[in-house]
Amino acid sequence: MELWEGALLGLLQGITEFLPVSSSGHLAILQEVLRWEGPHVLFDVAVHMGTLMAILVVFRQAIKGILTGFLSEEGRKIALIIVGSVPIGISGLFLESRAEEIFSSGGVAGAMLSITGMMLWATRYVKKGDRGPEETGIWRAVTVGVFQAAAILPGISRSGATISAALFLGLEREWAGEFSFLLAIPAIGGATLFKARDFFTLPQSALGAFGAGIIVSALSGYLALKFLLGLIRRGKFYLFAPYCWAVSAAYFLLLG
Repeated sequence: MELWEGALLGLLQGITEFLPVSSSGHLAILQEVLRWEGPHVLFDVAVHMGTLMAILVVFRQAIKGILTGFLSEEGRKIALIIVGSVPIGISGLFLESRAEEIFSSGGVAGAMLSITGMMLWATRYVKKGDRGPEETGIWRAVTVGVFQAAAILPGISRSGATISAALFLGLEREWAGEFSFLLAIPAIGGATLFKARDFFTLPQSALGAFGAGIIVSALSGYLALKFLLGLIRRGKFYLFAPYCWAVSAAYFLLLG
């Protein structure tokens, strides 16, 4: 992998991780177009580290409140995040042996992008919710977590699935976005730790591309996340649906 390829894929990851259009789906399709036969899953984990940095910066005040307010509303968020993270932990364990096959499949990504588009479009017809952290409840947190687990498939947007689920369940728009990205912290952090030992097996020639991918994904991810949160507050989340359908159709027409 060349340095420019790492930077390009990092830019793609940073933008598509937070915008509800599936970063893993775009990476799978672009890697197929570039015919890159490298460690797809490991690079995917690497650029997710960059977007994790963006989440930590954007939500630094909320995270600080969570860490210092165990007995308050912020403390309740910890319980919801833990419960909501269980489904993806279970799915990750069961699918780990097939991760390389799944994540490198452009066909799976193309098909799942159409489903992501359907979820996003459906939010257009959802009544504005009023449930905050106190009214979210365990079963709602688990339901959002199940949608996050489904996003292990390339083409199912993690942010698209979790925010759509939260809106369907009546969560406040701002809280729906915050909960989705707070859930991403243990999910991305866990995947990074799980694959950490594999980074030591990377050839020296790949380090530059991986480093460029991480840095570019962090910077572009920060900008994309701020942009998306504004759209969620305005109830314009569904606007990304046509894009998902267009990419899905283009894949099968040109590459399928």
